[in-house]
Amino acid sequence: MRKQNLISIGAIHLIVVLFFLFVYLTPTHFTFLNWNVFLALLPLDFALVVAFTKRVTVGTIFSILWLLFYPNTMYMITDYIHLQYIGIGLTVRMQYFNYAVLSAGIFIGVVLGILSLELIFKHYFDKRHDLLELFLMAVLSILSGVGIYIGRFLRLNSWDVFTRLQHVLSLIAESFSMHMIVFVTLFAGVQFAILVISHYGVRLIQNTVDK
Repeated sequence: MRKQNLISIGAIHLIVVLFFLFVYLTPTHFTFLNWNVFLALLPLDFALVVAFTKRVTVGTIFSILWLLFYPNTMYMITDYIHLQYIGIGLTVRMQYFNYAVLSAGIFIGVVLGILSLELIFKHYFDKRHDLLELFLMAVLSILSGVGIYIGRFLRLNSWDVFTRLQHVLSLIAESFSMHMIVFVTLFAGVQFAILVISHYGVRLIQNTVDK
């Protein structure tokens, strides 16, 4: 692994650890962010294993783990629901302090997800496949939308797929409704827009640098 890669990986993890410490040591209402950001960090670490391993079996296993845990990154968009506990007026220090902490956690989680996807694409596509990549981003957005719904409303976790798969499938079937369809569709659309902009934004930067 090149020195530049080690520095980049170290810098990302250092910021995440500093965020953990900040949330732990300050009087914020959103201490749950540490757990949520940790879950959002896992897909990046899984993607790093996929990117740097030379063993196909290891790469396959961690690609599956990445797919299962990836929704935890975009799930954090829904954490804005917790603003109801502090209000949204931003008129007192407690409000805008907690608003800033919550927003930091959410954006860190989403960006970690975007980075992990870019690593996965870089690993599996050595050349550009625009239509295939767009299709996969759309499918991933839908699957992640379902995952977000499962986490937010059914209160299930990624590892429940391994420990209680039948229970997970049963709950999903029982919960299938118009509410679920609308929620998944909306959040799939939000994710797809974010992924397309970030993916082609990264490509634009690379093309500009390579000029």
